[in-house]
Amino acid sequence: MRLSFRFLEPAKRKLYGSRFFLVFLLVVVVQNAGAQVPAALVGRWTLKQITFEARRPLPDSLQQKLFYSPAGETNAAVKEGTLTVQVEYRADGTYDYEMIRDKQPFYTERGRYEVKNGLLTSYSTTSDSNAPSLDTQAIVKLTRNVLQVEFPIWKPEQKVFQQIRYVRVAAR
Repeated sequence: MRLSFRFLEPAKRKLYGSRFFLVFLLVVVVQNAGAQVPAALVGRWTLKQITFEARRPLPDSLQQKLFYSPAGETNAAVKEGTLTVQVEYRADGTYDYEMIRDKQPFYTERGRYEVKNGLLTSYSTTSDSNAPSLDTQAIVKLTRNVLQVEFPIWKPEQKVFQQIRYVRVAAR
């Protein structure tokens, strides 16, 4: 009897090991099921324009804040070609973000990202500062050549959004 008990013991261990592996695999699949990388997002994108959208009438004081915001300076620099902002999203869930002024890199960031329920969320792993550049933004438009994201500025109940439009960079 003792001999048969020893004979069954490795089989029990194998069964428990298989159960652990299946539970672990199920947890990994469930965690990744909600956050996926859209194929259209993968690639290199360059900033084309920053705009604001107010979804309600704004008082003059808030309109003035928008008119004199740093986004206007950024748009002018992008249009003049003195500023380039690019982000590359990879299929493995990582990204590189780079700002180049007068042909010299002055800010870089690397990290991980995920898309879940139309929200693009990024997490810096290395950057030139402590704050992530991309954080959480709603994807408004995603086509083969255009990526447009937005996020509320000021208080969300004011319904004023900054929209950032990127265009795909042609493959090198």
